Amino acid sequence: MTNDPEVLDLPEGLGAPRQISQSIYALLRRHIEKRTFPDGLVLGEAAIAKALDIGRGPARTALEQLAADWLVLRFGGRGLIVSYTGRPVAPVRKDLYEAGLELSQSDRDAFGLSGASDRIYPQVEATISSCVAFGRFAIDRLAMAEHHHISPTLAHVILTRLETVGLVRQDKLRWYADKLTPDQISEYYEIRQLMEPEALKRAYPLLDRNRVIAARDRLKAVMARGDVSPAELNQVERDIHIDIVHACPNVQMVRIIKDSQRSLITTMHTFERYGSTPKMVLAFEEHLAVLEAIVAGDPDGAADALRQHLIRAQASTVPRMIDLPPLDKDRYPPYLLPVESA
Repeated sequence: MTNDPEVLDLPEGLGAPRQISQSIYALLRRHIEKRTFPDGLVLGEAAIAKALDIGRGPARTALEQLAADWLVLRFGGRGLIVSYTGRPVAPVRKDLYEAGLELSQSDRDAFGLSGASDRIYPQVEATISSCVAFGRFAIDRLAMAEHHHISPTLAHVILTRLETVGLVRQDKLRWYADKLTPDQISEYYEIRQLMEPEALKRAYPLLDRNRVIAARDRLKAVMARGDVSPAELNQVERDIHIDIVHACPNVQMVRIIKDSQRSLITTMHTFERYGSTPKMVLAFEEHLAVLEAIVAGDPDGAADALRQHLIRAQASTVPRMIDLPPLDKDRYPPYLLPVESA
C-alpha cells in the first residue's frame, strides 16, 4: 500500500489528480512549444507543485508524460530539462514564474486559484491604490504572499489581475506600481464627468427608491451631526458612485467607469491617512442634491448635479495630490518597496 499524501493535499475546488496532471501537462507543453521557457530550464516536481499550489503526485505524472512525448529530457540532476535542440544543454534552475510561466483564466480555474484570489484581491487592490499617489513602488511577490498569508502562486495570480486593470505592471520579471500623477487623476475625472451622469440616467429605472431614500437620510444624519468617520465617508461615496452608477445595465460603460474611479480609491485612502476630511465634507451638499433629485423622480437633474459635483471634485482634489508629504514607512506594507524617481 502506497502513501502519497501529496496527491490528497489538493486545494479546495480541484478535480481528481488525473485531471490535475493533465492540466499541468497542457500548461507546460504550451510553454515549451511556444519556447517561452529558457533553453535548459529544469522542471522538477517540487518546483511545479510550489508554483501551482498542488501536490507532487500530479506534477510527477505530468513530467513523466512530457518525457514520454520527448518534450523534455532526462539528465543527471533531479528533474527533467527543457532542450529545444533535443541534445544535452546546461541546466538552468529558476522560479517558474521568473522563467516565464503565465496562467490563463482557464489555468487559474483548473488549479482552484480563482476563488481564493477573489477573496484576497480587494484588500491588495485597496492597499496598493492607497499608496501610489505618494510615489512608485516595487512589489516583492514573496513578501506579499507572507504578509497576506497566501501562497506565492496566489500572489502572482493577484498581481496578474492588477496588471490587467492597469494598477501594476511587470518589467524585467519584477512587479511595479507606478506613481499616480495629478495629470492622470485629471484625465480620470474627465472620463467620469462624461460617463457617470449618463450611467446614472440609464440606471435610474432599475434603482430601488427605498435604498436611495435610506442613502439620503443617512447623509442627512451625518451632515446634521457635523463630523464624519472615514468609514462613513467611504459609505457616502459608495452610495452614489458605486451603488447607483454601477447599476447601469451597460456592462462596458460600467467597466470603463470602474477603471476611471481608481483615482477615487487612491485619493480617498490618501486623505484618510492624513485625516484631511473636512474639505470632503463640503461635497455632502452636492451628494444630497443628487439623491434628492433621484427621490423626486428627476434623473436628468440628478445627472446634472452629479456632473457638477465631479467638476468641483476635480478642481479641489488635483491640487491636493501635488507635493504630498512623504508616506511614513509604517503606513505601507513591507512588500511595497519605494523606488526613487529617475
